[in-house]
Amino acid sequence: MRDCYDVAVVGAGIVGVSTALHLLMRGKKVLLIDRGGAGQETSFCNSGIIETSYVLPFSPPSYKHMARILLDTDTAVRFHYSSLPHYLGWIADFYLKSRIDIRRNNGKLLRPLIACALDEHRALMRGTEAERHLSATGRVKLHRSEASFAGAALERRVAQELGVSFEVMDAAAFHEIEPFVRPVYHKAVKWTSSARLTNPCAVTAAYAEKFAREGGIFQKTGVRALTHISEDLWNVETEQGAVQANQVVVCAGPWSSDLYKSLGYAFPLGVKRGYCRHFSAIGAATLAHAVVDTDIGYVIGSMEQGIRITTGAEFADRDAPPTPVQIERVLPYARELFPLGEAKESQARLGNRPCFADSLPVIGATPRHKGLWFNFGHGHSGLTIGPSSGRLLAEMFCGEVPFCDPTPYRADRFA
Repeated sequence: MRDCYDVAVVGAGIVGVSTALHLLMRGKKVLLIDRGGAGQETSFCNSGIIETSYVLPFSPPSYKHMARILLDTDTAVRFHYSSLPHYLGWIADFYLKSRIDIRRNNGKLLRPLIACALDEHRALMRGTEAERHLSATGRVKLHRSEASFAGAALERRVAQELGVSFEVMDAAAFHEIEPFVRPVYHKAVKWTSSARLTNPCAVTAAYAEKFAREGGIFQKTGVRALTHISEDLWNVETEQGAVQANQVVVCAGPWSSDLYKSLGYAFPLGVKRGYCRHFSAIGAATLAHAVVDTDIGYVIGSMEQGIRITTGAEFADRDAPPTPVQIERVLPYARELFPLGEAKESQARLGNRPCFADSLPVIGATPRHKGLWFNFGHGHSGLTIGPSSGRLLAEMFCGEVPFCDPTPYRADRFA
């Protein structure tokens, strides 16, 4: 008789691995499926920030930047014109949801997952190799001009209202804690409750190793289709054959659409592509924080692999060929800011951030299929809230009282 699992979790990024581990911890027989190793896609190519200070969703580029974007010279945002017809509706909705009142509300709705994110990471990494990759020094936002600093006043005001701590420093004060960051900026804002990971992929892999060590099964294969066989049984068709599970959780990030569309679901899921590349540091230069160069639109931080540059957003079809020109565009500014040496890889790495225009993920049971669950669409916050969203889904799955209200993340909110 074919082996049947309590639950199959599709996708082994930070969200999927965390979900599988939380379900396993609750006594479920769990199969985790991914075509590659744990954390090899979007969970690899990010800034490494665990952003517990996040209080407002990302906003679209201001209209004053639109000319540069349309001329394809902007450093932070890039459009693939061939993909633009697919994105026009999503971008219009993104601008609609950037109204201050809507951003405030959506930020408030996301806070329960954000506020506990560091504690949830610590709980999963306890006793694993992941612990050595956790650094208490998190995010610092640099503003190169007085106008830029003033333009971010809303974020600081909302943070004060919510009791989220930060420290504003001038260039001289920040130089005391980051002596190799050159003073080419007006103000530095240190978000003091943030943390960072010095190897996000290795952390995700450590969580997956813990999952396997404690009895979970990880199968490296692609998933071709999901079929609802009966009320309490699903068939998961993989490249290596079929497996069966009583329930399925789709945590495949931007690839989730390949599965939910075939089951008749339609979600306004967009993809913001981003790139990362590692560089050496010149001489004895070090970098203790993940530094956001706000006006240019990239993050620079120290990783186990070297000094990582992570770009802003590229709006393109998920499977379009990589075009990492944003790395080259921000490099002069990064070299002005920090003594960067040579690139450590021959090319940049691509990551696909699955995003909804309201910046909230979909977490929970599906409205039309018994035993089908979704956990995807985490946008820029995937690394941060992967463990907390995995916990939330597992609590709902097992009939426990969820630690926060899951209503804002329900799958049918777009209907």
